[in-house]
Amino acid sequence: MKVLALNGSHNKEGVTYNALKIVGEELQKEGIGIDILHCGGKSYASCNDCRTCRKLKEDGNMAERCVHKDIVNDILDMLPNYDGLVLGTSVHLMGIPGAFKSVLDRLSYCSNHFRTWRFKPAMSIAICRRAGAIPVFHQLNNYLLSSHMLVVGNQYWNIGFGWKPEEFLGQDKEGIQTMQMAGQNMAWALKVLDATTIQPPQHGLRVRTNFCRKLDA
Repeated sequence: MKVLALNGSHNKEGVTYNALKIVGEELQKEGIGIDILHCGGKSYASCNDCRTCRKLKEDGNMAERCVHKDIVNDILDMLPNYDGLVLGTSVHLMGIPGAFKSVLDRLSYCSNHFRTWRFKPAMSIAICRRAGAIPVFHQLNNYLLSSHMLVVGNQYWNIGFGWKPEEFLGQDKEGIQTMQMAGQNMAWALKVLDATTIQPPQHGLRVRTNFCRKLDA
């Protein structure tokens, strides 16, 4: 089994990376691999609602490819090779960094809310210098909770504090323990799902209601 971790921080090997590494160390103790993919540090186009990814191919399936040929399509190709997902990022002005949000928006839309990845365990991690981690943690979880993913819980929100890795690793003892527990809980969830013979529910096509009404003349 293997987990894919997306690092949305602009700093490739900053605090977010070190938090993801701690999660990965706990997974590896249980024989579960992890790959950390850096999704920050570059500018990525936002979704322009062209809906090309939702067009049907000759076989009747949706294209699930983005017209912007960048890391989003790379991740779409990678997803079938993994059993769990971790979203990690630093906080920018109380929110997800713009580039990473563009990646997540397009990834979610192109994959039809991770259609082929439903009922797999996932979690989010938010890192901040001082404030903003809780709203970012919730924002990240929105992608998971709206995609039938099984969000793995913990003793606390999965957040860490530090401007630089040495601050996080040297001072945030609770944050480090929380990341360790996150890895342990993810490993447990993966093994439970691997052992079960119970199949997840099969849902029909999604019903979409637009809250628009024609006004009376």
